[in-house]
This record gives sequence, C-alpha cells and structure tokens, in this order.
Amino acid sequence: MSKEYGEAVAVLMRAPLGGFVAARADMVRALRKQGNPDLAKHIAALRRPSLILWALNQAGTATAGELDELRAAGDRLRRAQAALLQGDRSAVEQMSPATLEHRRAVDTVTRRLGMVITAAGHAASAETLRRLSDDLRNASFADAGEWSALRAGRLLSEPAPATFPALDETGLKRVFDAHAEHAAGTHRKQLAAAEADVRRAEELERSAREQEEAARRRREQATKALEAARRVLSRLQQEG
Repeated sequence: MSKEYGEAVAVLMRAPLGGFVAARADMVRALRKQGNPDLAKHIAALRRPSLILWALNQAGTATAGELDELRAAGDRLRRAQAALLQGDRSAVEQMSPATLEHRRAVDTVTRRLGMVITAAGHAASAETLRRLSDDLRNASFADAGEWSALRAGRLLSEPAPATFPALDETGLKRVFDAHAEHAAGTHRKQLAAAEADVRRAEELERSAREQEEAARRRREQATKALEAARRVLSRLQQEG
C-alpha cells in the first residue's frame, strides 16, 4: 500500500459511515481530474466497511492513548505466555496480572468505540461489542503492519486471529494450578529446610550442654584434687 493510497483509504474509512459511498465517488472524481487514474481505480474498488470495521478505524483518533496501552499490554502478555510455554516457571507469576491487564485494556477500548458508534447514530449491540472485543484482542497481538493500519485508520478487513498459541480459560486454569502447586512445593521445601535448621540448632545446643556438664565435672575433680594436695602439703609442713 503506497503512502498516497493509505492516506486516501484513511480519509474514507474515518468519514461518516453513512456517507461512505458519496465520499468515495467524490474522491474518485477528484483523483481523475488531478490526472491520477490508477489511484482513482483503486479507490473506486474500495468496499463500504462494516460497522465493526468502521469503528475499528476510528480507534486511532477516538481512543489513541488507550489503544497504545492495549498494544503494550498485548506485548507483555505475549512475552509472559511465550516464556511460560518454553518452560520458564517464573513466568507463571507474570501470567495472572498480565492477563488481567490485557482484558482491562481490551474492555476499555471496546467501551470507547461503543460510545463512538452510538454517537454516530448507530446501534452498539452486545454482538457488535463482542466482535469489537475479539478484533481488538487479535489486533493487540497482530504484526506491525496490521497494527499500523489500525492505528492509522486504514484497515481494509478485520484483524486476523492471533497466530501465537493463546491460552483459553482451561489453559489459564492449568497455569494457575501449576502456580499454586509451585508455591506449595516451595513452601514445603522452605518448611523442610526450617525444620532441618531447628534440628541442627537443637543438636548444637545439646552438644554444648554436654560439653558444659563435662567441663563442670572436670572443674569439680580438679578442685577436689587441689584441696587434697593442699591438705597433704599442710600436714607435711606441720610434721617437719
């Protein structure tokens, strides 16, 4: 997609949905008058977008900040899940907050686009919002080209499903169960280590008591021997 074509697509895709056909015809006539029949031909071939596609193309202007936050949340979730699937146990602790953050980001942009749809005079039904939510989730994991098209308002079709192995609710439950088991295992190891430390300390304390008792007995024996030796010395001195 050339820059000129992309800019023309964005103008049409972000224009009021009800006026798309008329706006397309006006653009085609203008391009032909400007001596650009090739671009006019491509613009003429553009199909009127669905309500879903039209709403998605409004995201880059209507909710730009939240859209960028969604992309960042998708990147964090992708990295955490990839690390987990590669066997990195530490990633288990990242999955729950990353998943929650991503869901909140999807919900935020979905609500904003629902408001855009309503403000434009269209019905934002539950099914429409569900499809928007699915598309935004897929877009958050899309390649740079598709994301750029969404951000610029020149998407020509709804985002393709995520290509990386996303965990469903069952998969997430397994992750959380593994996290719980990992935490329990860590606790068991810590408990066993603490018990071993107590046993070692008790053994050292018992050994110290035994050594103190032995030293006390030796002191008593030495005192008795000293007293006996002094008595002998005193008697001998008196006899002399």
